[in-house]
Amino acid sequence: MTAALAHIRYAVERRLYGMGFALPFVRYLLSIQIIVSGFALAAGIVLLWYSHWPLAFGAGAAIMTYSLWQISRTAQAFVQLQYSAALALRLFFGFSLRLLLIGIVFFVLIVQLKAPLAPLLLGLTSTVASILLWGISRLSRKTVKEA
Repeated sequence: MTAALAHIRYAVERRLYGMGFALPFVRYLLSIQIIVSGFALAAGIVLLWYSHWPLAFGAGAAIMTYSLWQISRTAQAFVQLQYSAALALRLFFGFSLRLLLIGIVFFVLIVQLKAPLAPLLLGLTSTVASILLWGISRLSRKTVKEA
């Protein structure tokens, strides 16, 4: 990882910590996804004159970043709080509302704005790439510690 990218990741993680993300592995995963999404959106905006595909990829990555952000906040709250029926109800309605919001955004992007579907779906898979990078980095750190 280059020094500039490490600096960006550190700044993002510091900001996430300030926003209440106390678990280090959650901050690391979110920082990777935010950086991937940010670069994808920036590339989409810069390359907009060439094609709408990069912007659609960036939009898909941004949607998944929002979803991962919300899932991380919910999971962290679930770990830190005592389980109760009120918490389960809050989690259910939060999940349902997030799903509805993402569905509305997809509807607007695909039906109203005629966004190309393939890059939008590829942007959605950016979370899989971020989770893969996160897992590889955790595995490599574990291997180094054992040696």
